[in-house]
Amino acid sequence: MKRLVFSMMILTLTGFTQIADGVDYSIYDLQYQSDPEELNSPHVGENVNCTGGIVIHKFGGSKPKITLYEPAYPDGWGGIVVKDFTDAKDFYNTVNIGDWISLADTTIEESKGNTQLMFEDKSGFVVESTGNDLPEPIPIEPNDITAPIYQTSPEGWLVENHKAEKYEAMLVKVDNIIVTEKDLGKAADNYSLVIFNNAGPNDICWAADYMNEEVEDDDYHRFVDLGSRFCSVTGIIEQYDGYKNYYEWDYYQLLTTRTGDLKRYTPADINGDCKVDFLDLAELGQYWLWGTE
Repeated sequence: MKRLVFSMMILTLTGFTQIADGVDYSIYDLQYQSDPEELNSPHVGENVNCTGGIVIHKFGGSKPKITLYEPAYPDGWGGIVVKDFTDAKDFYNTVNIGDWISLADTTIEESKGNTQLMFEDKSGFVVESTGNDLPEPIPIEPNDITAPIYQTSPEGWLVENHKAEKYEAMLVKVDNIIVTEKDLGKAADNYSLVIFNNAGPNDICWAADYMNEEVEDDDYHRFVDLGSRFCSVTGIIEQYDGYKNYYEWDYYQLLTTRTGDLKRYTPADINGDCKVDFLDLAELGQYWLWGTE
């Protein structure tokens, strides 16, 4: 990470000088739980100052959200989402990918299983530096994300455990997988990713493309279909925990953010190492003109 510090830029809505409880918390402080089944932040409901992290993703909407990454904790509990609840959306519109931002007087909430910072009219933020390197995705196995295994109704699913909680709001990557199901989850926009040709019963996770900037009118990216094989799929982990009537949902999903997150397998990769290079050419050479004699 490069840290290009410039003169402090203070942007405020009602005054950045208001200090929340006089205590600064890191993203790790706000996220970490020693018990993986304890899903809520230890500071839920509190007004806090957050020392912040690097902006790795922005997603618009009526309450646009920013995903922050704290590089001191690359293996877990190092990501968090900030939602902009203000009318002007000065926070969302000002910060950029690669900025390190800190926040003051924001409230910790739990929304559908996700720990979030609420940026409100009373809140403030500082752009500490710009141009910071973005993180490499954490390589994990599909079963680290915990696809739901309990179906409570035709449209309700629950996970067996919450070991994926440590990856909430973090960038991860699963390798050598294939799409086996679609139209899953609460919004019927999830798809399952299974290890290709070597999958055990738990080697499966769910993904979705609703945060992908290159998906407009469809639920899925154009690369995603039944049988689609990928060398890797990268995305941000989000939990969905909710209830409606007799439907019950509690699952984690890997959210792609751009086309580059879906690294497709190509038949030109003859040796299957997800590279097209001289090794593939050598393999092809062994069989050149085979069957023509």
